[in-house]
Order: sequence, then C-alpha cells, then structure tokens
Amino acid sequence: MRIPTLVAAFMAIALLAAAPIAHADDEAVFPKLIKDKAPSVVVVKIVLAVKFSGMGQSGEREVNAEASGIVVDSSGLIMLPGGSLDAALNIPPQMRSQISIQSIPTSLRVIFPGDTREYDAVLGAKDSKLGLAFILVKDLAEKKVTPVDMANAAEPKVGQTLFGVSRLDQGFDYAPIVSRTKVAGSVTKPRSMWVIQGAGGQVGKPMYDANGAITGIVVSQEGVGETTSSRPFLLPLKVAKPVVANALKKSKAELDRILEEEEEAAAEAADEKGDEKKDEPKKDDEKKDGE
Repeated sequence: MRIPTLVAAFMAIALLAAAPIAHADDEAVFPKLIKDKAPSVVVVKIVLAVKFSGMGQSGEREVNAEASGIVVDSSGLIMLPGGSLDAALNIPPQMRSQISIQSIPTSLRVIFPGDTREYDAVLGAKDSKLGLAFILVKDLAEKKVTPVDMANAAEPKVGQTLFGVSRLDQGFDYAPIVSRTKVAGSVTKPRSMWVIQGAGGQVGKPMYDANGAITGIVVSQEGVGETTSSRPFLLPLKVAKPVVANALKKSKAELDRILEEEEEAAAEAADEKGDEKKDEPKKDDEKKDGE
C-alpha cells in the first residue's frame, strides 16, 4: 500500500513543479498596468525592401511585418526593437556570415489604441549598439498621444520582479498583455545595466515595478570580445533618457529633410504640368496652320 502512496506523492510534487507560479498580487497589478500603460503601446506595420547577395546568388524581396512600439514623446516619437526593421529571410545561422542582407523600410504605419487610422511615419534614428529604433509620425493632425511617463521612476533591485506591457498581433485584436521578468544581477561592461531573466521579447519596452514606476528600458546589448553575443539587459533610466532625447533630435531633423524633399518634388511636378499646359495651344496652332 505504501508504493501507490509514494507514487501519488511524487506525482503531486511533479505537477506542482510544472504548474505556473501564482503571485498573490497579479490580480491587482496586471489590470492596473494594462489600464495605465497600454495607452502608450502602439502597433507598427512595417514593409521592408530586402536585398540579399552571397554564395553566387542575389535577389530582392518585400517583407511585411508588425512590431509593438512605445510612444516616448508627445510629438509622435515611437521606440521599437531595432531587429523589427531587419529581415533574416529564414537563412540558417551557419550560412548568415556568407550572405549579405540589406533591409530598407519603405513603409511605416502606426496604429494607436482605439484609433482605426494608420499614421505614416519615418525612420528617424537607429541605435545598433542597444538594438533600438525610433520612428516619428509624419503628421499627427489633432491626434493626442500618450507617451511613457518617465518622471514616475524607481531604481530596481536584484531579485525584484518587474513587469512589461506589449500587444498581441492583428489576429488577436492587438490585445494588451503583461509579462513578468526578474532582476537577476548587474554588469558594468560594456556599460552599467541590470541582468534580467525572460525578457527576450521585450526589447524596446519599459519595465515597471508593481506600483507602475518605470525602472528602465530593455535593450539588446552586445558584449565585449570576439566570441560574445547579444542578450537583453535593462538599461537604467538615467542612461535611457539621453538616448531618447538624442533620437528625438535626429528624428525631427530627418522628418524635416523628408518633408522638404517632398515639397520640392511636388513643386517640380506642378511646374512640369504647367509647362505641358502651355504647350497645348501651340500644338493646336500648328494643327490649324497645317490645315
């Protein structure tokens, strides 16, 4: 009789180990984070023109993708993972060093919560060292956006649980969801950052404590050395703020440049159209003379 009892006990322990750990405060924390932080989380529809060459082959392809982004300034500056603007084309890892891939965004459209309109945006800045990209909406019109509140900040601690807010894709109605990560340690090289667990999909997202205070931005940092790789870290807010400010400056300058080019192109097109109209009477006169 003891054997079945022991088996049952071991099965119970195994089931407990496999079950997700419940946190008593989830029922209070999750809904509040969704309510307070989801308005800053947007969806970016991306179209990439991808050129690839190598191993005796070359070609071009158009790739469509979506990414969850964060509003970081009321002007319409959106932060998103830099990897969302790169296309791997399902190339096996062992072959990637032999193939050159260039991804150029040809269309960036932002969908804000509760708004069916898609707002055109331009790529303003990209930080390859941190794995971040910043896009700026071309024209918000009268749209009021909700940027992340960076004034409500807190310093994280090792062992602390932090939370991120993102969105599912279009097939699931862009529903906001909460993820959880834990601060596992800290590093000083190549910069001071917090080591976090289980945040691979949170690059470009803020992390909040249980009270909703922002603790930093998740980045994809490459280590020092030839054999190292990139992994997610939590960039302290005091370091992240200047990164966002610099990106805003670059993005505004890039948008001004693009708008100026568009105005010049429109003016040239109008001049050409005007010249065509001026030539039309001359053609009629020539026809009459011929008659």
